[in-house]
Amino acid sequence: MFQSNRRFAARNTGRRLGAMAFTIREARDDDAAGIVRLGQENSAHYVRLAPEHFRVPDQEGLVEFIENDREWREGKDTLALVAEDKGAIAGYLEASLQQPDETARWQAQRDLSQIRLLINYVGTADAYKRQGVATELVQAAERWGRERGAVVALCDTLIDSPMSVPFWEQRMGYRRRAIIFRKLLE
Repeated sequence: MFQSNRRFAARNTGRRLGAMAFTIREARDDDAAGIVRLGQENSAHYVRLAPEHFRVPDQEGLVEFIENDREWREGKDTLALVAEDKGAIAGYLEASLQQPDETARWQAQRDLSQIRLLINYVGTADAYKRQGVATELVQAAERWGRERGAVVALCDTLIDSPMSVPFWEQRMGYRRRAIIFRKLLE
C-alpha cells in the first residue's frame, strides 16, 4: 500500500479472487489500454442487452484519448480508480463531486443543497465479474466522497440490466429515485 501524492491512498483489498488479489488505486496514463479493453467488454454486454440504446465505441484513438485525460483525472473533484490484479485491469470507476447548486434554496430537490458523489462509470472486466471488484471500487469511491464532505451518492444504470440493478440495490444499498424517459424525435 502507498499513499498517493495527490488524494487517494491505494490499498490492497485483501480480497482473494481464487488465486488473485487485487489493489484499488488511482488510474494512470499507462492503464489506458486495459481500461479500453474493459470498456469494450462492457459495451458489448450492453449492446447485447439493448442494441437500440448502446454501441461498441470506436477503438481508434480511444487509448490516446484516455491517456490524455490526465487533467480530468487529476481534478480536485474527480476520481478515476482501477482495480489491478498483477498488472491486469480488473475494474475501473469514474466519479466526481458535485458541489451544492447556487440555486439550491429555490429548488425542491434536497440533494442540490448538499455535496453529492456522482458515480459516472463502473466497469468490471469479464474475467473478474461477480468477484467483488465493483463492490471494492464503489466502496473506495464512497469513502473518498465522504472524506470530502459528500452526504449522498448518486449513479444511474440501465433499468433492464440483470446484473447492475441487483448490484446497486441489493449489494450496495442504493435506492431508485428517478426515471429517465426517452423518445426518438422523428
